[in-house]
Amino acid sequence: MLSLTICSLGFHGVRSSAPMGKSVIRMEGQNSKALPFAPRPALLDGTLAGDNGFDPLGLAESESRLAFYREAEIRHCRLAMLAAANWPLAELLNKPLAKLLNLPAITEQTGGLAPSIPNGGLGQVSAAFWLLVVAIGILAEVGEITPLLPEARIAGDLGFDPLGLFAKMTAQEKRTMQDKELANGRLAMIAITVFVVQEFVSKKPTF
Repeated sequence: MLSLTICSLGFHGVRSSAPMGKSVIRMEGQNSKALPFAPRPALLDGTLAGDNGFDPLGLAESESRLAFYREAEIRHCRLAMLAAANWPLAELLNKPLAKLLNLPAITEQTGGLAPSIPNGGLGQVSAAFWLLVVAIGILAEVGEITPLLPEARIAGDLGFDPLGLFAKMTAQEKRTMQDKELANGRLAMIAITVFVVQEFVSKKPTF
């Protein structure tokens, strides 16, 4: 649920949206797109990708706080997209893959449910896997120790573009891709939450 709270603020690409400068339409003084009956928060002026002017609790009260929430949102979005894709794959492929590798199927222990905290089954996962996950997480965080500054870079930009696709885009195309990533990420946060709640309540596999 933390993911949903953070994602509701609606930001991506810290106010350093300078690279997208010419494609940005500022919307100061207008009403919120997400809540047409409410005024658009001052800091959510359309500069950021995915900005729908949604901050009814006024949590983004400063530039630095806005940057913090944007960084948190994009991380949650990416994690949720991976989780939402993995959930059905775990339920559909765990048993045949386990059989192929001559290993015990975790979903047989959970009644076909994807391994998770409410469903159980995580204890059956190899300790080596968890160590690998922790190691990858630590490595990913090492480069993020320095505080995120609005003028420093775009939030979530890890320099990962091995095929050089993003680099070849125009400013407008880059902005569009940022919008799409956030839209998909927010949807994924809702989807994974629904998967968890549905299986916790029904005790039946979603897939």
